[in-house]
This record gives sequence, C-alpha cells and structure tokens, in this order.
Amino acid sequence: MDIKQLICESTLFIHSMYAEPISVMDISAHVYLSPSYFSSVFRTLTGYTVKNYLNRYRLYRAAVDLRCSNKRIIEITFINGFSSQQAFTRSFSQMYGITPAQFRLLDQPFDQFPPNNLWKEQFSIMELTECFENVRFIHKNDFYVVGVEVDINYNSENGTNPIGDAWKTWTTENLIQIIPDQTTPGNVYGITHNETTENTGKYTVCVEVSTLENIPVGLVGRKFYACDFAVFNTTLAIIWTGDFWRTFYSKWLPNSGYAQPDESLHSTYATFNKYPAIEVYDKDYKDDQSIVHIYAPVVAK
Repeated sequence: MDIKQLICESTLFIHSMYAEPISVMDISAHVYLSPSYFSSVFRTLTGYTVKNYLNRYRLYRAAVDLRCSNKRIIEITFINGFSSQQAFTRSFSQMYGITPAQFRLLDQPFDQFPPNNLWKEQFSIMELTECFENVRFIHKNDFYVVGVEVDINYNSENGTNPIGDAWKTWTTENLIQIIPDQTTPGNVYGITHNETTENTGKYTVCVEVSTLENIPVGLVGRKFYACDFAVFNTTLAIIWTGDFWRTFYSKWLPNSGYAQPDESLHSTYATFNKYPAIEVYDKDYKDDQSIVHIYAPVVAK
C-alpha cells in the first residue's frame, strides 16, 4: 500500500471502531505507521487532525441515531464512544449549534460525514509542476546540526505554531553568528523530525556543523543518520498553503518508486523515525517567494 491507501485504510478502521475508546496510537498501529508521522500525513491529506476526524464521525453517527431511532440519549452517548452524557452534549452542541434533545425535536437537516468529496477535494490540487519536474536524488552521510528547537503536535489545531517562534528566536538573536564549526556557511536548515512516541515531533532551526563538542549555551545539537533524499525546489509561499506536501504524498510519492523510511517498533505500537525532512534556506533566500530546497528522506521500494 502507498501512503494514500494507508490513510484511507485508517479512516475505514475509525468507521468500524468509533464506538470503542480508540486512540491515535491504536489507529496508527493499525496501518503500521508511527503516531507522529501518521498524524502529520493524515492531517495533510484529509484536512482534519486524527482526533477531530474521530470526534466528527462519532457526532455524525450520534446524529443519525437521534434522527432515525428511538434510543435514549444516554444510550446514544455510550454506543457512539463518548465517555459521559455531559461530554457528548457539550461536543454535540459545539458541532451542531443545539443540544441533542433539541436536535431530535426540531428535525433539522445535517450533512453526512465524511463528505463524499473528502478525497476528491484533497487530491484535486494544483500540479505544482515546477516543484516536481526536476527532482534530484542525493545521499547524505551522517551529519550534525546545532540550533534552536521546539516541540510540535500534529493533533492540535495550533500544534505547529511554535515553528514561527523558533524562527523569530533564530532571527532576533542572530544565532547563526554564535555557532562555531559550521560546514555549509550561509545555509540555514528547518528540520522536522520525530523524537517521541506520543504523537509529537521536533522542529529545529539550525546550521550544519562538523562536531557537537562546541554547542553554545541554550542551543541544542543533533546527529542525523545517513539517508537518501529526494530534493525539490519550491517556495515558502507554496509550503504555507499545504499544497507541496499534499502533492508529495498523494501524487509524487505513490508514483515515484520510493517510500519514506521508518524505524519500526510495532511491538510497542510506536516507531522512532531518525530520518528528518529538511528545508534548506541558502544565502540567496530573501522572502516567501525565494527558492527553498526540500530534502525528503526516501528509500527505494
């Protein structure tokens, strides 16, 4: 299966298990992906976080029960995976604007979930021809970086906001000037990598260095292992729209003959991915229309 098929398979798993107390870890384990990597790709391809999708589906099934059955609301609460009637009422009211009891009495129309065009909308995206027509492939040996690092959480609506904070710190404190042993002067990296098994990742603004023996106080050092990368040229403006990574996962990767490497520890329902995705901002970078080089870790199928 390619990554698009795996995400489709995960939605079917949600549809069959929504009444149970399933977690992001359970769903990602079903398709043998790390929780953080799965969460990131799920949101990219569907437009929903995993938790939001699960909650939306539970609310939809509850709405169907309210409309089409005589079940008591307390029963509808538990057969649709909610932990209490209070939690169900609160979530339902936020979604539909009225309480479950009012919804049943007023007989209001409601949309099905997921919508029929969920995948169509996500995959009918611009081709981004210039980004994907001149892909380069390189092998990068083990390397070291030093910089400022923040936590990100793909299951949160604001989970990637700290990335902006990291860049602000990097720029305002002019950190590039205090880091010794730089090997690629003028190049600044934005690196996304997985560091925990709990649906979170790390984002590091950094420069490449020859050693980790001279890390300035307050900064972090990282070692990344040798890997093959597919290298794309895009712009920050395109990255911000989400179109680059949507196209990468839904179109380029399935047809490329490559997959993304993953370090798997399925016995614990968790994985650790030691291969980072890298944004390279070279000395010519000026603004969001300037070229950004994306290094995506790949392995031949």
